[in-house]
Amino acid sequence: MSDDIGTIAARHLDNAALRADVRALYDDVDRQIAAHQPRCTNRGLCCSFHAYGHRLYVSTAELSHFAAGRSSAMLPVDPASGSCPYHIDGMCTARAERPLGCRIFFCESESDAWPNEIYETALSRLQAIAAAHGVEYRYVEWLSALATIAPPATAVSMPEGPSEQKIDPLSLPVIDS
Repeated sequence: MSDDIGTIAARHLDNAALRADVRALYDDVDRQIAAHQPRCTNRGLCCSFHAYGHRLYVSTAELSHFAAGRSSAMLPVDPASGSCPYHIDGMCTARAERPLGCRIFFCESESDAWPNEIYETALSRLQAIAAAHGVEYRYVEWLSALATIAPPATAVSMPEGPSEQKIDPLSLPVIDS
């Protein structure tokens, strides 16, 4: 039986070159997206995948990059909830490490064509990055993949009030049309 995506990703947590290549890809994608000046008008409502009616997917290299970047601040995840545990109070608390699908998704109707082109090119690059670093390529639904590397939702109680965890909360932009 083959290993799950989290086990595969965990083998590459200390691979700085892999992280640098994924980070460079994300920086390039972020520049391409910025050139289109997309708007986010829902403050992360799409982070509630079940309620919003969509699914997010992640590759093995991305999951490894995410886990390495969040190693001291992994949150428990319940895939059945259908919501990203890093979307807290209208803020993405894992913004720097968020996967390609989070970076490229915009609900505005004007962004129907260009995101697909950027995503397909970036996905091919992620496959090449994985191959170059000897990372077995998998492409799995985000919450299920996240559950393979995060503490179980029932095993950790979240503190009330301000968290001592090191997170990089950045508000999702609200731009009125």
